[in-house]
Amino acid sequence: MIRHPDGPTRMNDRIQTIVDTLPEVVDSASMSKVLKKMRATYDLDNAIYYALSLGGDRAGQEFGAMTYPDAWHRRYEESRYRDVDPAVHAAVTGFAPVDWRTLDWTGRPVRRLLSEAHEFRVGNQGLSIPIHGPQGQFAMFTVSKQCPVEEWDLLLSEINQDLLLMAHYVHRQVVDSSSGGKSLERVQKLSPREKDVLTLISTGQRRAQVADSLKISESTLRVYIDSARHKLGALNVFHAVAIAVKTGIIKV
Repeated sequence: MIRHPDGPTRMNDRIQTIVDTLPEVVDSASMSKVLKKMRATYDLDNAIYYALSLGGDRAGQEFGAMTYPDAWHRRYEESRYRDVDPAVHAAVTGFAPVDWRTLDWTGRPVRRLLSEAHEFRVGNQGLSIPIHGPQGQFAMFTVSKQCPVEEWDLLLSEINQDLLLMAHYVHRQVVDSSSGGKSLERVQKLSPREKDVLTLISTGQRRAQVADSLKISESTLRVYIDSARHKLGALNVFHAVAIAVKTGIIKV
């Protein structure tokens, strides 16, 4: 569980500490610093961002940064564990976050991967968030921690929304910095209500809380979310929030 010596910290405050550092990201080294800050902020053992394709004319171009030990990264690449990693396979074919507990860890190569990951203290609990973008973009944002399952469930219940937002904030920064600041998404003007919706979601509020705050039904809220997402060219609401924050449409 996250512990704050000075009392509870609002989700927005934690997100802000990370978002404020993202403009400094220009390469893997600077991204690693952000991931280390994220690891400390959210009481995690590791945080990893890896883009397997930046899309468009950068299709196949990779970008990665992590807090794993260098020795584990070398071992992972040398053993071609990416080819058998269940988390990678699930992320490539799906859009939903992948809790490692739901994956099939049977088979000799996968068991060997699991055994060596344990030796390097990668973490026995993990969550991988796939990020699919326009023109073939694909990336993964992963966090892990060595802890009992009960502790992991409690931690995720507190920070899951933040992690989904962070995944898209980070990806957006990498895509923009690698393209010289030229975004692939075309941004249209949002209505005041659409801005309100994305702003509240960016603070970590869940949909029911947002609807209650704005005194609207959840079905009306869905209309605003879908409209904002369409205007921003976003794949989901978290992608829409990341675009809106990056382009200055909303502030967190």
